[in-house]
Amino acid sequence: MDTLTWMLYHAAGTAPRPPLDGMLRPEWIFGRTVHDGCERASDYEQGNFAKDFNEPKCHAKLGCWGPVVNCNVPKRGWMAGIGGCPNVGGICIGCTMPGFPDKFMPFMDEPPGARISTMTSGLLGGVVRRLRTITAQTLDKEPKWRQRSAELTSGHLPR
Repeated sequence: MDTLTWMLYHAAGTAPRPPLDGMLRPEWIFGRTVHDGCERASDYEQGNFAKDFNEPKCHAKLGCWGPVVNCNVPKRGWMAGIGGCPNVGGICIGCTMPGFPDKFMPFMDEPPGARISTMTSGLLGGVVRRLRTITAQTLDKEPKWRQRSAELTSGHLPR
């Protein structure tokens, strides 16, 4: 409906021509990947991959095509902002892409190339997780000047 509405406004002269990608699809719908809007995307970057579908981690090793599929459904939802396969615990099967379903079958098998990208992400993600742990350990404590006492301290030394 977005596309149709934009086209009607354009035809009436009240809106510019809709921006299209190289395949003549609306850019605001196909300009970003499913992965960009997935709530589990940070797990991918940190190398946290699910071993089964019940785990709330990245499902790339379980057959999710989200890192390469162009679609904004996880951000917008299907109807009234609700839905999107990754948002409801599923995997992206590439249903908005050219060549679907043939290019994306068999569903629920690791996509080609995913083994190398997830292995690399797993190695680098381990380093990132360790660095974040170090940062969290240094920041997740009360400052020395904050203490329980009758005297109010602030850590500020007046001149």
